Amino acid sequence: MKTIIAPVDFSGVSNNACVFAAKMAAYIHAKLVLMHVQELPLAVGEYPVSEEVFNSMNEEEDLENLKRNLLTETNNSIEIDTKYVVGSADYEIRELCNEVKPLAIVMGTHSQGALDRFFLGSKTLHAARHLKFPVLIVPPGTEFKPFRKIALASDLKDVYDVPVREIEMMVKYFNATLDIFYAGKNEKEINKHTINDMVLQERLEYLNPKFYFTEDADIMEGISALARKHNTDLLIVMPKSHGLFHKSESKDFILHFNVPVMAIHEDDMMKALE
Repeated sequence: MKTIIAPVDFSGVSNNACVFAAKMAAYIHAKLVLMHVQELPLAVGEYPVSEEVFNSMNEEEDLENLKRNLLTETNNSIEIDTKYVVGSADYEIRELCNEVKPLAIVMGTHSQGALDRFFLGSKTLHAARHLKFPVLIVPPGTEFKPFRKIALASDLKDVYDVPVREIEMMVKYFNATLDIFYAGKNEKEINKHTINDMVLQERLEYLNPKFYFTEDADIMEGISALARKHNTDLLIVMPKSHGLFHKSESKDFILHFNVPVMAIHEDDMMKALE
């Protein structure tokens, strides 16, 4: 059965992402796993944390309350499991992903400059860059609606590494159209990728993608303009060591993009699904 994982820290932004994940799960007939990892120090200075303090910080009841609220939001139409663990967030999420092999991990994030809480901000950035499975980042306040227009932001490099299988799944689940966006810094740079453009179109031919190019020195702004112009519902990006989604650009896409962004690592996903 398809599974969606929603890490939660009980903040408003995080809870909203969980509502988004639940409604998405209901739409595509998937199971939802709500996960909270309690990261606690075993001692404060020279003083160990008492069992009473430890238990008072236990948020298992909050997790169950959230589950009940989400069941109400979805008219009890989905299966929801909860997982509460104490440990390292990065490690525990990775272990759960390896166990259930989710369709996606749905996470929220604060806007830049806001106080980062657990799983938000830097945690979301880390997950998007390093988890094997697709990470769907939900902007604050975004309500779920079916993805009718999906776009792939491409730098038209390494086109044979594009996660074709995962893109096909998302397009199929939502009966969506597919656009491919490319922002080049100048006309010369755009023209030099013509052959790669043709190769990518052939790899995704089954989905009948439409290509859109724009000239913009600011890559993110160029992609954002294309997304606004074509009413994109979901933007797919490929985190990599160069090109799009590199260093500060990855942070910009996650923290400033106004529609959900899905980060997919093609090579890792293929290994995980073998």
